[in-house]
Amino acid sequence: MPSVTDFGLWYNVSGFQYNGIMTTILNASLIRLMTALIPVKRVRVRVRRRLLDRARDARTARLVPIVRARYAAHEQRCRDKLARGGRLRVAFLVCDASMFSGESVYLRMRDDPRFDCFIAVAPRVTRGVDFLKMTLAKTLEVLSARYGDAVRSLYDEVTGKGRPLEADLVYSTVLYEDQTLPDYTTERLSRQALVAVLYYGYGGLFVSNERKTPFLPNIVLAWRYFVSNAATHGMMVAKNPLLAGNTVVSGYCKMDRLAGLERPQGKVGRRKKVVVCPHHSIDREADGLALSTFLKNADLLLRLPGLFPEIDFVFRPHPLLFVRLATSRWWGAEKTAAYVAKMEAHPNVEFQRGGDYFAAFAASDALIHDCGSFLAEYFYTGRPQCYLLADEKTVEEQFLPFSRRLLEHAVRALTEKDVLAFLRRVVLAGEDPDAAARNAFAAQEVCVHYPHATACVLASSLRGIEKGVL
Repeated sequence: MPSVTDFGLWYNVSGFQYNGIMTTILNASLIRLMTALIPVKRVRVRVRRRLLDRARDARTARLVPIVRARYAAHEQRCRDKLARGGRLRVAFLVCDASMFSGESVYLRMRDDPRFDCFIAVAPRVTRGVDFLKMTLAKTLEVLSARYGDAVRSLYDEVTGKGRPLEADLVYSTVLYEDQTLPDYTTERLSRQALVAVLYYGYGGLFVSNERKTPFLPNIVLAWRYFVSNAATHGMMVAKNPLLAGNTVVSGYCKMDRLAGLERPQGKVGRRKKVVVCPHHSIDREADGLALSTFLKNADLLLRLPGLFPEIDFVFRPHPLLFVRLATSRWWGAEKTAAYVAKMEAHPNVEFQRGGDYFAAFAASDALIHDCGSFLAEYFYTGRPQCYLLADEKTVEEQFLPFSRRLLEHAVRALTEKDVLAFLRRVVLAGEDPDAAARNAFAAQEVCVHYPHATACVLASSLRGIEKGVL
């Protein structure tokens, strides 16, 4: 049997190292096969990941000039089409309604006679057939209720295959190549369309964003990659200089729609509303991003509506949390279902299962959570938030400098007492001494171009098409 050394790897006391011989031509199957020879699982996983990443990066770097040449040709084709009075066919590619970060761009472009716009819903394939069908059905239901026939499924449930996506310009929120079918990756779509990536969340907040996101092929090979602020742009380009050629600071266009939603009025006797959003990252090893405190705080969250009957709670778990909890590794289906039933039984709880959360944000007085993007997104409301932390080590290990600054303007909760104090003092008593500083920070560094980030995205896209410049 071949040894590890035969594959260009060697072992030392501190762990495996590799010299990279032939990694540029190794495919994923061969890498998995050769690393299977490594006896220690922890080391095997680490070496496999490094080799897969190296092979991925070599492939991406090789494709960049090819894909950008395609884009130059597509730009010219689009210019010619517009000059003839034709309309550009624009697709908005999504896997989940809650991740439709290009919705405001769609709304703007569908009313422009130069564009023929539609929403293409791709299947999410990474968590089994049942999850695929459930997510697809929910996304189609939510978006079709808003936009009717403009919403189209890219998945044929009878054959289990994808349908063709034909467009001149695609705005995609699909970051990971394995998230959906291969035909909807940036590289495949770039063969016939300009592909602009709109991050499904705020982005650039956590160490995992720094380590992984700048190297994702769907992003590196994008025609345009729109980011929320200067800090994220700087981090991305510093990590991967290839992104200097396609990354644009547009602001977070997803949040523009919040500006038009009704806000609660300060009427005497109005009930306070608090949104509670637990994250799904309960598996610290598998997730990379380890934020969830749900296993620690599940009982507390279940008791809060009873402890504060004068407050209305919107309980909105991450769509993946209870899917995970229901597996045999964690709670199992019976315990998970019992928890959900108890939470729903509270008369002052609205249990939300995915879908649009903007109305809940707009109507809320505060947020309690341990999520990722919501940490930045809730700054757009101007209201206080309580961030649940397992320990201070989480901040050191998971948060980038910019997101640590976000945390400085949130109430950090390490214990049950911290959460209860937040509800009593900040929510009920209205003590919010950080409000002015928080909102000034938000206006300058978080809510960039708000509520006109959509216009920035559209202007950049048209500049690229009409003039061929970033």
